[in-house]
Amino acid sequence: MDSAIRFKSCSETLVMSRTSDLRHQIALQAARILAEQRYLSYDEARSKAARHLGADNNRRNLPDNQEIELALKEYQAIFQSDRQPNALRKLRQQAVNAMQMLERFQPRLTGDVLSGTADEQSPVQLFLFCDSAEEVIFFLLDQKITWKESEVVLHYPKGRSLKHPCFSFRAGDIAIELIVLAYNAIKNPPLSSLHGRPDKGASLANLQNLLEESDQRLENGT
Repeated sequence: MDSAIRFKSCSETLVMSRTSDLRHQIALQAARILAEQRYLSYDEARSKAARHLGADNNRRNLPDNQEIELALKEYQAIFQSDRQPNALRKLRQQAVNAMQMLERFQPRLTGDVLSGTADEQSPVQLFLFCDSAEEVIFFLLDQKITWKESEVVLHYPKGRSLKHPCFSFRAGDIAIELIVLAYNAIKNPPLSSLHGRPDKGASLANLQNLLEESDQRLENGT
């Protein structure tokens, strides 16, 4: 009986080890795909990576978004260290400029530019808060900014999903996406697609502090 129990335990450990190795391989492959094709979502990159490695759709085999994000940061540190940090800083500085211009809408930075995985292809994504999308439209008209309008679906606690207006334009070679939320979303923000927790974003002051800290690390060589 003891031998049977030990055999079962060893078998389960071996299965868990193989599953863990496969999850890691899928995460690494998904990270490489994202680094090369930034227009893909994490779900799309994960599916492509799993197919490439011949893995099934068993959830135990599939890394979550945070595992993929960690692998992406590792990939960028190894293979894109000559350009990704500079691209990220440029995007964050442009985010500062946009947030200063849009100050009346209490902007919050979100997305890859905030998380630190953005590169030259990534847009600056901002949450704006106001009573109606028309306020943003009139502001863009006053600023003589040409934009494209679309909708994004964001998820909230208790399984709620809401469509929000999104206004996109370019500032030089950088894409800016303005996602319009109601005022109450400041206290009750949508859930992050990355980790599923409330996405409060970063205020202008938060972002400026983040830039100062990253510049200090670069100066110190860390």
